Formats: sequence, structure tokens, C-alpha cells
Amino acid sequence: MWRAVLYKELRETAWIAGLALLAYLNLVAGHMGLRLFPWSGGQSGEIPFVEAAFLSSFVFISVPLVIALGLRQSTAESIRGTWLFLLHRPAEPWKLVGLKLTTGTVLYLVCAALPIAIFAWWAATPGTHASPFDWSMTWSTWSVWFSLSAMYLGAFLAGIRPAHWFGSRLLPLAAAGLLVMLIEGPPWWWLLRPAIVLLVDAWLIACILYVARTRDY
Repeated sequence: MWRAVLYKELRETAWIAGLALLAYLNLVAGHMGLRLFPWSGGQSGEIPFVEAAFLSSFVFISVPLVIALGLRQSTAESIRGTWLFLLHRPAEPWKLVGLKLTTGTVLYLVCAALPIAIFAWWAATPGTHASPFDWSMTWSTWSVWFSLSAMYLGAFLAGIRPAHWFGSRLLPLAAAGLLVMLIEGPPWWWLLRPAIVLLVDAWLIACILYVARTRDY
């Protein structure tokens, strides 16, 4: 049964990850001075991971990715009325929801990590650009990559909540987005960011599991 659920989740979200991956590859190619598509242009010339162009474009792609994944995995089940069927399978509800969350989280983390790793590998290769590079320069990008997991969970919680009003339903997503901006704001507490993100993620997961257990389907 678990294999079938995993296959279902991957089948229904693969197209989202595929579109995001194309956007990521186009982003990386542009910063390498390459042209992946005829309408895209190269953006080489900046210092890798120091100037804000790569990070801002990375966020521009990643935010829609995590929101689309979270809402697709939760809202679609409500629209089709399949939550009742799924949560009454011969398995505990928290395990089923946990599998969905694990699938979505891993899909985002792997998909979004590829462009950072590829761009960093290129930047660390001698002769590719006329700028200094150290692996510590990638920290801010990895920090954003990890923090956006909270937005995925916020989107999932927004989709599974039984709220009727559109604004109140999206409240967890808005709160998660605000928390991510606050976490990534002060540069002086960078050592605390992973711990804060983990705490926020744990709280959102607890809320999701509570709603899944108590909601009247």
C-alpha cells in the first residue's frame, strides 16, 4: 500500500518539479553565460553567490514550487473528495500524511539543491570566471533553500485546513512566508537559523497531523 501511495504522490507532483527544474537549469545556464533556450540570455559577469541576482532568481522559482507542491498534495485531495478514502485505509492517518509530507519535502529539497550544487561546482572550477570563490559564499543560498521548507508545510496546512473563507484558509501560508522573511533577515543570527527553521517545521507538521486527525471529512 505504501508503495502505491508513494507512486501516486510522485505521479501527481512530478510535472511541478519538472517545470521548476527546467527553470532552475535555465537560471544556472544563464549565470554560466550559456543559453539553454532561444529566448533566454546569459547573465555572466557577476561574482557567484555574492551579488544578489542568482539568489533572487532562485527564490523567484522556489517559492512557487513549494506553494504548488503543498497545495497540490492537500487541496487536490479535498476537491476530489479522496481524503476520506485515503485516511480510512488500513494504516494510521499520521503515517499516510507523513508519507505525503516526506515525498513533497524531499522532492523540493532535491530539486532545489541541484541548481545550487551545479552553480557552486562551476564557480569552484578554475578558469570558468574571473572572480574569487570559496564554498562558504554559498551559505546564504543554502540557508534560503532550507528555510523555504517552512513555506511548503504552510501551503500544505493551508490546503488541508477546513476553513471556508479563502483568506483564513491561506493564513498558515502567509504566516510561514512571514516567518521565513524574519528568519532570513538579521545576518548576525545565522547560526540560529537552522534550529529556528526546524522548530517552525516541527510546529507546522504537528498542526498538519492534528488537522488530519480531527477534521470532519
